[in-house]
Amino acid sequence: MARGRRAASAADEKARGYPGKRKSKTDRQLEQAAALAEQLAAAPAASGEAMAAPVFLDARSAPALRIWRDLAPTLVATGRLTEEDRFIFAQFCVYAGEWVAANEEVLAKGYSQRVATVAGGYMERTRPAVAIRERALDVVLKLAEKFGLTPRDRYSLFKEQAGAGLGGLFGQTPPRGDGDEAPAEPPPASEDDPIGMLGRLNSAPPPRPN
Repeated sequence: MARGRRAASAADEKARGYPGKRKSKTDRQLEQAAALAEQLAAAPAASGEAMAAPVFLDARSAPALRIWRDLAPTLVATGRLTEEDRFIFAQFCVYAGEWVAANEEVLAKGYSQRVATVAGGYMERTRPAVAIRERALDVVLKLAEKFGLTPRDRYSLFKEQAGAGLGGLFGQTPPRGDGDEAPAEPPPASEDDPIGMLGRLNSAPPPRPN
C-alpha cells in the first residue's frame, strides 16, 4: 500500500514561504513591523556627515534627502537636532521636499489646467499641485518651529537656552536691552531659514515659448 506524503509541520511551511497557503496574521504583522523598523533605521552616514538620515530618505525622496544634508549639520552643531529628533526632522524634510516638487510642477505647467466638463466643453481649474504646495508649506512652517528654523523661533530658543543657563543657542551670551527686555527685533534670517532654503532648492522656470 502506497504511503501518503507526510504533512509539513508549521516550521517547515514557514521555512518554505507557505507555498499554496496564506501566512498567518501574526506572521504578516511581524514582517510588516520588521520592514518598518528597517525603514526607520539610520542609513550609512556619508563621509563627514553629522547625522545619518533614516533609510526612507533615499533616491526616491531626493529633495527631502538634499534638505536633510543641507540643514542637519548646522542643527546638530547647535544642539537643535539629536538622535531622538531624527524622525520628526525627517518629516520636516519630506514635507519640504513635497513643497519643492509641487512648486516645480506649477512652474513647469502653470497655475491652472484645462479640464473637460460634463457638457463636453472645457474649463480652467487650479492645478492640484497648488493645493499640495500650500499644504506642504503649512506643515513645514509648523515643524520648523520645533527646530528654530525661522528667525523668530530661533531667537525664542536662544532666550530659552540662555534662561536655563545653557549659554544661548550658539554658546553665546544673549543680547539684552534695558534691564531684561529683549531686543526690538529678532536676529536676521540665516542659511537654515526654511523659506530661503526652499527658494535655493527651487530651479529657475523654463524659458517661455515665443
